[in-house]
Amino acid sequence: MELVVYSYTDDDFYDRQKLYINGKEVQYVGPLCECPEDAIIGRDLVSCADIVHYMQQAVTAVTDGETVTYQFVTLSEDEWDAL
Repeated sequence: MELVVYSYTDDDFYDRQKLYINGKEVQYVGPLCECPEDAIIGRDLVSCADIVHYMQQAVTAVTDGETVTYQFVTLSEDEWDAL
């Protein structure tokens, strides 16, 4: 199982991150100042259930004999836009 977190910090110093598992985007986290409504768990905020789900996937992968690798990659604006 390959976990990759891509991150980008814009000119206003707001961070954005995307989690990819085995090459597929599964989670986006970004600044809530871009949302006109209140932040809601499960919609605008990552929920504990999301975290447990990803942990269960990793445990299952290891149980099945897979190697779990992870990396954190900082991107430029152009690289972020190309994701």
